Amino acid sequence: MIERTSFVRARTPANKERRSRDLLDAAHHLAETGGVRTVTLTAIAEKAGVHVSGVRRYFDSREEIFLRLATTAWSEWAEDLSLQLDRSEAPDPARLALIVARSFEARPLFCDLLGHAAVSLERQVPAACVLAYKLAALDAVSLLSDAFHRATPALSPEAGRDLVASATALAAAFHQYAHPDTTLAQLYATEARLAPAHIDFEPAMTSSLTALITGLIATRQGQSDLPAHGIPHPQRSGD
Repeated sequence: MIERTSFVRARTPANKERRSRDLLDAAHHLAETGGVRTVTLTAIAEKAGVHVSGVRRYFDSREEIFLRLATTAWSEWAEDLSLQLDRSEAPDPARLALIVARSFEARPLFCDLLGHAAVSLERQVPAACVLAYKLAALDAVSLLSDAFHRATPALSPEAGRDLVASATALAAAFHQYAHPDTTLAQLYATEARLAPAHIDFEPAMTSSLTALITGLIATRQGQSDLPAHGIPHPQRSGD
């Protein structure tokens, strides 16, 4: 945990690098505690021991700080999940879905960042930062599409890419639904009619991903029954 009591300007390259890391670590801690949307640039600066007016010496905005965290989070998630998949023995759709769901549940900040990335973070930062984020995401997709295919050969690399795209979109949405603010949480607790709207993250992710994986496999199997021109062969009498 970063605790600073005074503002000291970083003058050497090493100190500037450390100060940048302090700002990223401060944002990470604050977002894990209260969610990305609650964190202000002033709070990040105070937590890191940097005067708020000096933050722009390191980052253009709070959005850049969080997009950089999201860039790292993509890579870390993909590498960790790829290792888990390589240790799994040909999981069926339900088991594979559970592995993926739990990989997200273990990284709530990544899920939160995914929900903010396309809506705001990508739109308010320098082009170089967006490029780094997009390339990290594409590298993660490539890594995981191959890992999915190795773990479950019935999933083609193309299907694996579809799985990553859909899984990250679901994780971003389901994380928000599963972590309501205080007012909505109180309504869930007191209003029985809202019960269907209150989801439990892991079961909801697992159920949706199981259906998705099953469908991706069935689609590939169905396509393999077609000839090259895509039209089924007519059934012969007695077939």
